[in-house]
Amino acid sequence: MKQIITVLALASSVMLAACEGSHEKAGEKADAAMNASGNLLHDGPQERLGKLQDRAVRDQAKATETQADAAEDRADEIKTAAGQQADALEAQTKKIRTQAKAQAKALDQQADAIRGK
Repeated sequence: MKQIITVLALASSVMLAACEGSHEKAGEKADAAMNASGNLLHDGPQERLGKLQDRAVRDQAKATETQADAAEDRADEIKTAAGQQADALEAQTKKIRTQAKAQAKALDQQADAIRGK
């Protein structure tokens, strides 16, 4: 499931990279408004700035997602370690109970022998 989410996130970021972001679109409009003749053959300064802002937003989203993935991975590691520790404690508990039953049985037999049963 985690792999599917990662693939979807990558696919959506590729699709976002292929189209103009909101900052780039706004910059394009601002450049068009400043250049009344509309003869810009290349990206204007506001559109370039918008592209950079859109890229920064996408990069921040990727960084946030990566950080969240790392936290989930750490949580999984902690759960696994706790499970292993709990299994070890359960095995130790079983061993202690078995030893205690054996000691109790021996003492019961000793008590019976003292009573002459």
